[in-house]
Amino acid sequence: MEGRRVSENAETPPDLPGLEMVSLAGEGGMSTVWKAFDRNRGKFVAVKVLKTEFTADSEELRLFKEEELAMERIDHPGIVKSFGMYTSGGKWYFVMEYVDGYNFASLLARKRHLGEGDCLLICESVASALDYAWNDHGIVHCDIKPANIMVDSSGVVKIADLGLCHTFACLAGGRRPVPDHVTGTPAYISPEQVYGDLEPDCRADIYSLGATLYHLSTGRLLFPRLDNEGSMKAHCSDVAQAKDPRLYRAELSEGFCQLLEAMLVKDRDMRVQTWKDVMEMCVEIERGTRFKPRDASSPSSLALSVLAGDD
Repeated sequence: MEGRRVSENAETPPDLPGLEMVSLAGEGGMSTVWKAFDRNRGKFVAVKVLKTEFTADSEELRLFKEEELAMERIDHPGIVKSFGMYTSGGKWYFVMEYVDGYNFASLLARKRHLGEGDCLLICESVASALDYAWNDHGIVHCDIKPANIMVDSSGVVKIADLGLCHTFACLAGGRRPVPDHVTGTPAYISPEQVYGDLEPDCRADIYSLGATLYHLSTGRLLFPRLDNEGSMKAHCSDVAQAKDPRLYRAELSEGFCQLLEAMLVKDRDMRVQTWKDVMEMCVEIERGTRFKPRDASSPSSLALSVLAGDD
């Protein structure tokens, strides 16, 4: 089949049964992802392979298995699906749905920002998928960002990479202990993930999606020009506030800015509470509804301050 050749200069592809490697699609700290042709399924797939140095580490392998199990359990068109975990020749890997498209980090690099309508479509799509993941499986993604949101050739928005996902109270022995290290991407991480003193729930993903939408709609990070440590401190600080997104994109509607504001409250108890609330706000924005402005002087510690009517 044309195209089933490993790209030149790519690292040596793994030799896995029934899989014909095409190209290296991505690489992270723990694993590599390959585009491959699955002879048994008769179609292209993505193959995530745990790096050899981690296979003997029970903790790394456990996390890898948990990611695959979460992806296999979730059956939603908006979340990349896993077809199963395998081991061969000392390598651990899982085979998953191949998304023939692009992620929004690569699109941002080309277009600099997206229109409000596209951002609302992304928001509704991600909210629908994560509402299912949370309410049906107790799963929190914990790493929502432009690079982990994709769109396929049919225009379907899909969430990828559950490598940091947290399953709420799903273990036989009860809730998983709160980790002693920060998990997430500093530019988009929720304050409670930084603090690490609370078990994350769907509100952590709501915050991260808000930070993602701010970046997509303005072309700027919520807290630009800060290193990783500075970004995490800014997410938690009552003093640090991002700028009104309309300073960068004056055409953004008041309703859209208020949606960002509601998603980016630093105190999760004051943040918009459910994915259904997020979806309902998107619908109201599309209808042109004007929301009641939040009181910026309240103790809710907003990540940004939007003044209603300040166009």
